[in-house]
Amino acid sequence: MKPLLWLKLLFLLCLALPGSAELQAAEPVVRFGVLMHNSSDDAVSTYQPLQQFLSEQLQPMRVELVFIEPDMLELPGLQATTDFLLTDPYHYILLKNQGYTLPPLLSQVTLTESGLFELAGGVMFCLVSNPLCDLNSMPQASIAAAGPHSLLGYVAQLRELQHLGVRLSANLVQHNVSDADTVAAVLNQRADIGFIRSGAVEQLFASAVVTEQMVRILNTQQLIELPVYSSTRLYPDWPVLVMPAVSSGTISRVMAALLNWEAQARTLGMNYAFGAPADYLSVEHSLKALAFPPYQLAPAESFMHSWSDHKEAVLLISAQGAFLLLLLLVFIYRSRADQKTCASLRQSNELLALQKLRTDKVINNTAHLLLLGLDSGGTVLHFNDNALKLLNSSEAELQGKVFLDWLPDEKQHSVVLAALNPKAHSSTQATVVNLQVHLPNGKELFLDVDLFCLPGESASQVRFVLLGIDVSRRYTTEKRLQKSFKRLDVLIERSPAVICAFDPFSMRLNYISPNCFNIYLKSSMEIMRMQDWWNLSVHPDSQEQITKKLMDWRDAGHQGVLNYSCILVRNPLQTGLLVEDPELHQQQICIESQFCALRDEHGLVTEVIGSQVDISERYYAQMKQELAASVFVQAREGIFITDASGTILDLNHSFCRITGYSEQEALGCHLALLGASDSDKLYFEALWDKLSKAGFWEGEINGQRKNGEAIVLALTISVVRNMQHQAIHYVALFSDITLQKAQEDKLRFIAHFDALTGLPNRLLLKDRIEQNMALTKRSKQLMAVIFIDIDGFKAVNDSLGHAAGDDLLVELANRMRAVMRENDTLARLGGDEFIALLTNLVSEEDCFPLIKRLLLAASTPFELRQQQAKVSASIGITFYPQQDAVDDAALIRQADLAMYEAKNSGKNRYAVYHQHDKELIELDATEG
Repeated sequence: MKPLLWLKLLFLLCLALPGSAELQAAEPVVRFGVLMHNSSDDAVSTYQPLQQFLSEQLQPMRVELVFIEPDMLELPGLQATTDFLLTDPYHYILLKNQGYTLPPLLSQVTLTESGLFELAGGVMFCLVSNPLCDLNSMPQASIAAAGPHSLLGYVAQLRELQHLGVRLSANLVQHNVSDADTVAAVLNQRADIGFIRSGAVEQLFASAVVTEQMVRILNTQQLIELPVYSSTRLYPDWPVLVMPAVSSGTISRVMAALLNWEAQARTLGMNYAFGAPADYLSVEHSLKALAFPPYQLAPAESFMHSWSDHKEAVLLISAQGAFLLLLLLVFIYRSRADQKTCASLRQSNELLALQKLRTDKVINNTAHLLLLGLDSGGTVLHFNDNALKLLNSSEAELQGKVFLDWLPDEKQHSVVLAALNPKAHSSTQATVVNLQVHLPNGKELFLDVDLFCLPGESASQVRFVLLGIDVSRRYTTEKRLQKSFKRLDVLIERSPAVICAFDPFSMRLNYISPNCFNIYLKSSMEIMRMQDWWNLSVHPDSQEQITKKLMDWRDAGHQGVLNYSCILVRNPLQTGLLVEDPELHQQQICIESQFCALRDEHGLVTEVIGSQVDISERYYAQMKQELAASVFVQAREGIFITDASGTILDLNHSFCRITGYSEQEALGCHLALLGASDSDKLYFEALWDKLSKAGFWEGEINGQRKNGEAIVLALTISVVRNMQHQAIHYVALFSDITLQKAQEDKLRFIAHFDALTGLPNRLLLKDRIEQNMALTKRSKQLMAVIFIDIDGFKAVNDSLGHAAGDDLLVELANRMRAVMRENDTLARLGGDEFIALLTNLVSEEDCFPLIKRLLLAASTPFELRQQQAKVSASIGITFYPQQDAVDDAALIRQADLAMYEAKNSGKNRYAVYHQHDKELIELDATEG
């Protein structure tokens, strides 16, 4: 078969798109069969997750899991009970021998922590303590193995031992149902050596059933294709087979679901998945080498296996029969005249009868061979037994039937009619034609026909022989292939993957699909003329690396599947395409390439096929994802992610640095972990309620580190919703603004308080006077504004220095604050001037005791820097409310005037502002 035909067949079986016009309606039930190789409980636990996954993927179809007993190897029974079958490679070869013609849909692969592996092997193991635990003692050792039809549990080990020249005694081999039974037999010393599949030993070690020191692996192979122990060469794993009755739509969906199983399998901790269908030729070679069924005896070849093989023999025998018949007639005619020839005639008759018997046996017993004797009108005169079977007729129905009536095609009818004309034939000429025969039961029969005239017949008694071979099955297969090829051509044209095939050694392209223009901006003919086509448009930095990968894979014997990704640099202007956007003059795309080898029946590589897919969108999305992950890890701000309930699921390093909590301590905790107290946690709950409704929140929160240190955080929280607009996660970003808040508090203090004494300054005093004026008016009580000026302060400053003066002011502020009520206000206007604000007074006389305490506090001597200083205070008082409307400034001026009156009256006293002083206030305001 041509390489392109192999390519199309492989692509048809491996690639199925849901958009195909040939998809049929989904079937309600899919029966997924699995060959039993373990106990029923183990089989259910192994494959039930797969059944549940397939049911979810194939909805509304329902998937049933059907376990096939190891002795149920007949194809009809499997076709009646399953739609898909996961079975042993040996079982697959047996089914092929029974007439199963479809290639595998997929093949099982092994999942490990280090990757995905398409090949598997067999293991021979024994206990180190067993004296027969070596290859030389194996002929005397008892063997525990899987069933006789298990490739990796029995056949692979026998083939390896045959290669090593080691023979086993058949009566010392005991077959078990599963690998677990085999392991138990060896551990319980019912057997000396056990045969199991690769991977099972590692499971024993992992489950602590045995240790590596207790077990010895015989004939250990060092294989890079498999990271587990193996005693044999590697073989493809179990195939997934499709029964002929399954629709193409169901096949496509099941294949897609099986290929998607890998991610779910890794999540569930399963050790198997499914990949591209493998080549099982190596299995056939091993079975032939061992002379195992179905290769234990060479099939006896029929004498007339096909008309094309024995046409000349049949013609010769037929001609001989005709000649002997003619000779017999001559002998009978002459028998009356010559009695002497009777003995010779009887002898000829016996020979003729024997020859006729042989001819009849050959003609009647050759399968698929139809032989008819026709006259020039196409009437059936003679026929063989097989003609009755092929034409589904009785002898009475076939005898005298006009064969041309069964030919509905007018062209074929004309060709046969012309061939039945005696003048159209020479003595050796035959007409070869393909006929479509329409049978009475409605079925159609397709024949490859040789029609010739019997030599020696007279013109009036011309007889014809029609020899036909039943090719109905071949015709149906060819029709299906043609239909498949058409479908394949459409799929290739519309597929995002570029399909190619090339010579495994010269690397020259044999085929590349027309859609290659989408990737390379070149036609398939242009690319096929290129030498280093695999480096076409590849970024210069990667060309040498890709060439090395291809050559290393070739030198390694094209084992497995070669995968690599690379960046293509394309210039549309070089192709003649009109590109308006200047940024597109130099495009970069990322492609993923996969290559695998096709092998002949001897295992030799004949061609390499592969696919190339533009994965730019996935590649750049991954780069963005990596960038986002890098930002998440390296951001100076704390970032964390919660679930819908606020439980922390992930966080970055800055979260730990800011809060003091380790990652293990914070994960699984609620967002309220950042709160400083229980009240803060209540605040978080209220915050969370607002966030759930609005989907976004930002602000500042008071928190604390793990060590109890108070911190202020600027926090932003955003919601992440799913396709149903339901909140599934929250992303929060915060930064430590404790220092900034401290600076703000300091600035706020400086703006409203005196830096030296810590008393309210003029700005804050104004605000408090205005507030208390409103409160006093509503409460119908009095408020007193008291202006305090220090007498003798300048002399202290001049004599003791400014530092001592500052100390005196601080001490004086503390004394006056101590004698005042809690709800009163003491403020410093500047220098040695203070204002006291007294509220909630019932009468003016209520403030005088406090005034006296203030005077006493000021006149009491001060100890300053080991020296004594003495000052006094002059105090002016005004009250609010008043008859006339006044503001805070007027009240301060009134108190100031009263203070000057006290100072002029001798100092160390107080004076009260009276209404007759109003003219002085107005004059003072005018001067100001």
